[in-house]
Amino acid sequence: MFKFIFFIFFFFVLLVLLMGFSVLRTARDILFGSGDKKKKQRKQTRGKSSGQQKTPNNPTPPRRKIISKEEGEYVDYEEVE
Repeated sequence: MFKFIFFIFFFFVLLVLLMGFSVLRTARDILFGSGDKKKKQRKQTRGKSSGQQKTPNNPTPPRRKIISKEEGEYVDYEEVE
């Protein structure tokens, strides 16, 4: 019984600590800025390093169709009961 009460108490203390850190972080973001500039900078840097960012000087060629118009057929819709 003592272990169960200790576990609940420990869980409650951990929950209170996490909530407290969340409140402090929110207050810091409100007072000193949210830090979005740093996050945006990281995303831009990450996109450039992986080569995923497209430049207007190098447009991507249009993709070719996988399935041609001659392939396949039109089937009328029938509701099945």
